Formats: sequence, C-alpha cells, structure tokens
Amino acid sequence: MTTQTQTIFAQVARSAEADGKAAYFRLHRHRFAAMLQAIKAAPGAQVLEVGVTPGHFTELLVQSGYRVSGADLDPFTRKALWDRLGVEVRQVHLEREALPFPDNSFDQVVFSEVIEHLVYSPLPVLREFRRVLRPGGRVLITTPNELYFKSRMRGILRMLLWQSLLTREEFRHQMLLEGEQRYTTHSRTYTMGELTWLVEQAGFRVVRHQYEAPWEKVGLEAGRVRRHPLRVLVKGAFYVLTTLIPPTRSMLLVVGEK
Repeated sequence: MTTQTQTIFAQVARSAEADGKAAYFRLHRHRFAAMLQAIKAAPGAQVLEVGVTPGHFTELLVQSGYRVSGADLDPFTRKALWDRLGVEVRQVHLEREALPFPDNSFDQVVFSEVIEHLVYSPLPVLREFRRVLRPGGRVLITTPNELYFKSRMRGILRMLLWQSLLTREEFRHQMLLEGEQRYTTHSRTYTMGELTWLVEQAGFRVVRHQYEAPWEKVGLEAGRVRRHPLRVLVKGAFYVLTTLIPPTRSMLLVVGEK
C-alpha cells in the first residue's frame, strides 16, 4: 500500500469512527484494500459502485480521485454521506429494474459483496453492467468463497453431528425475512469456477481472478498479541493455512473486461 493510499485509508477510518462505524471499517478494510488495488482505471475515470451502503469504499474511491456514481436498493439512509462526498446514488432494484444509466457511461463497475444476496440468477444483472460500461471498461466483483476453509469445516462438523447446516437461529431468521428484507441475507455463495463462468456468460473476458484473505487478516494486529495471545496464535495458524492453499481463502475477486 503506497503512502498516499495509507493516508486515504486513515482519513476514511477517522470518518467511519466519527460515524459510529469503526468496527465495520476495521472488519472490511482488507477487502477494500484488495479492491482498490485491483482497479486499474486512471484517476478521473467514471466509476459506478452498485451496492454502496454503508459508503466506506465509496469514500475511498472519491478520495482516490475517481468520479463516482452509485446505485443501491436503499440510497436514502446514508444520504448525508452521499451529499458530503458529492456522489449521486440512484435507487434501483437490481432483479426487477434496469440500471438507471445510459449505455457506455462508465469506465468501471464495482459490485462487491452483493452477488451472493441476489435471489435469482445474476446473469441479467451482469449483462446490465456490460451495457453501461464503455468498450474496454471493467467490472470488479468480490464475494465470499463457497470453499472457504472455515465455512467448510463448520459444515462438515455439523454434518458429522447430524445437524442442519443452518443453526436454529439462522433458519428462523431467514424464514422471517419478507419482501426486500430477503436481501439482507445470503441466497447462495459461489466457487471461483462458477463466478468466472457467470462473468464470461455475461459477455465479459475474465482478465483477473484471485483468492483473497481479508477476513483472515482481521485480528492479527500487533497490539492484540499482548491482550489476546491465544486468539492471535489460532488466527495466525489459520491465516498461514489459507496462505498456503489459496482456494481455501475467504473471498473471491474477479475482474471482467467488456
């Protein structure tokens, strides 16, 4: 991470703390760093972020010099932030409506940690991204890895104990969600092969695909060794394992080019 990028992250971290969302930013900052590094557009490029709430990555994009627009199911809750950043965020229901932007409008589309929430096939949504991208434009997608080691081990353990893959609390929570609340939980997760296939089926050329470990890095801060040595030791061992076996990492990152 360059000195300039570190400065930008520090600014957004302070903004998140003032907004009461310091814990969220701490949890997601490694994801944000991987995404920002994967964007190859030049400063001043027009970027559409689809699924902007709570806005930390939006602010990172703005501070990095991009011209940012947003689309979200609920653009109103964080309106004060969009106004401060000078970002127009339009309301759209991705599975029912076309994106409210003309053809060939953007150099980059960012779609991070959203595809797993879609109830139906994401192909129509991905084709919409291709429509609003300029020739040579790129879509950046991140999503949890279906083969994440921790999730797989949890599933195996529950099967060995002859239990449902969902806890009783998780099952009841999902069943009580109605209407647009359904989009607050994951509908399904993807493997790398599945995600790259979807991107290609939507008409993109996959130019980058990699396994990232943003969740594994959280909790390995040097200051925690003294306070929580056992937790840091376990977390560190887990991080080493996923480093040695990339397909077991927690996040998929794919970039497709129009």
